[in-house]
Amino acid sequence: MPARLSKLERTGIPHRTEAARPIADPRKRLLRVIELLEANLGVAVWDGRKDALEVLVLTILSQNTTDPNALRGYQNLAAHLPGKHTGKDAATLPRDAAGNVDKVKLRLSNAATAVEPPDWPRVAQLTQKQLADYIRAAGLPDSKSGAILALLAWLKETVGDYSLDAAIEKLGIDASMGALSDLKGIGVKTVSVTLIEALGADLCPVDTHVHRIINRLGIVDTKSNRDKTFALLKPMIPQGRAYSLHHNLLTFGRTVCTAKRPDCNGCCLRKLCPSAKQLISAGEAR
Repeated sequence: MPARLSKLERTGIPHRTEAARPIADPRKRLLRVIELLEANLGVAVWDGRKDALEVLVLTILSQNTTDPNALRGYQNLAAHLPGKHTGKDAATLPRDAAGNVDKVKLRLSNAATAVEPPDWPRVAQLTQKQLADYIRAAGLPDSKSGAILALLAWLKETVGDYSLDAAIEKLGIDASMGALSDLKGIGVKTVSVTLIEALGADLCPVDTHVHRIINRLGIVDTKSNRDKTFALLKPMIPQGRAYSLHHNLLTFGRTVCTAKRPDCNGCCLRKLCPSAKQLISAGEAR
């Protein structure tokens, strides 16, 4: 998923709290996981509304590439087809010592608050090859240009304009998710990331970290099917807890429950995780 421009805010004072015992029921196990992650990491807080179309296009461009590459593709498109000036300032993007966009500190989903967007009606009139040339720095230009043009065509058909916010307001979150994820090159994860980052939707997008952890914990058993994980997990999460769960699982997956050699011995969830003992016994955990 794309990162954000500003540091993720969390409330609460993180403190070490560990699971005391196994929990047989997957729903109750998930609730305890949410509680333990919030105790150890804090409660992730949404940082405010952003233009949904800008966030979605940035998210599409971020697929299978680095955030700086996605940003370059977006900025190049906006430079050639500039939209109405809104006062956004790209100078607020984090920079490294050499003056380049800092690839570590860059938080891409919030770049929508710092980078002027392109003129969407003019973008919609481009051929796929023309758009692909403008966004080439983001990689996979043919597939990404097709997805962006399909998105713009759908918006025009749905609301007569190029406002994803208006389309979501008209259709609602669930119907918008269904319609957008049916567009080639977008998909469930891309849409759900956009909805939580732009609108603060109560969803938990499933990326590689979320999918891995939720399966290791035995809350679902979906093998490699992330969309199925999303569908099964969604109704299990208590209202108002999905946004924080998503971000806490991302942090947890990057630091503790890593793909290779997870830190099972130091994990606060170890006693309720059905995979921990197996990973430790096989010598596959730290």
